[in-house]
Amino acid sequence: MGRPQARFFGSLSLICSIISICASFPFLDNWPESFGYLEWLCALLLVPQVVFVVIALVFFVREEPRMIVEQHPNPDYDIRKLY
Repeated sequence: MGRPQARFFGSLSLICSIISICASFPFLDNWPESFGYLEWLCALLLVPQVVFVVIALVFFVREEPRMIVEQHPNPDYDIRKLY
């Protein structure tokens, strides 16, 4: 049982968190008085993190759990065995 869309957007938000941590460094000391090119770029890089987290939470709440079927190879199967 699982929620595949919630899992997908949750993993996207985890991957995007690395970018968001790097993009938040200009805002750590204090809020800049005027935004330059670097600050606008960093602010735009922070937006996908928020969007992915919100979408993951929405899918976690609204998505119905589904049965996830995975196929595993048979360990006893050997093409050289002719039954």
